[in-house]
Amino acid sequence: MSGTSPRLATWENGTDLVIEVLLERDVETVWNALTDAESARAWFAPFRLGDETAAGESGAADEADSDGSAARPITFALEDIDLNGSVLSCEDFDHVLLELDDFGVLGIRVLPIEGETGQETLLVFTHTAPDADTARGQAAEVGPMWDTHLRLFARTLGMDIAEVTEPELVSIYSDLDLEMADSGDGAGAASADGAGS
Repeated sequence: MSGTSPRLATWENGTDLVIEVLLERDVETVWNALTDAESARAWFAPFRLGDETAAGESGAADEADSDGSAARPITFALEDIDLNGSVLSCEDFDHVLLELDDFGVLGIRVLPIEGETGQETLLVFTHTAPDADTARGQAAEVGPMWDTHLRLFARTLGMDIAEVTEPELVSIYSDLDLEMADSGDGAGAASADGAGS
């Protein structure tokens, strides 16, 4: 039975809430499940990407991010409201970096791992903050929510993942250790591709 591994990691551009979960599925299976707009309903919310032509007309797709690529609008259809944002960076079978209006910069990276059951995937979720104090506050406030969604995602893949109560999650995310991330280390695995920049 697997579970999540949360921590706070300080790196050159800020501090990330990092949540890792080992999935006994290959990267292609995990990536396809993550990026299927309709099946995302089972673990977070269905989403739609902004049409490039329509986005270009509004000017949103014409604005380039720091590495020169254009951000693409994304909308998650929550039960009662839409959650809007932009896809800042995306490389198939590797990572996606989002900036969501109500949450800031979020990253998901999928890393292939040789595991006991063969090809497995380490999913690394990051929520970037400008500093450690802000990251601690975000972790306590939204960490339990992200953890719950990641556990739901693992279950959509047929994984047996440990049950954790909300009070247990609140306790865990209110008292995370802070570590220093090496520049080449995966704490900023999504961050290395631009989270927090």
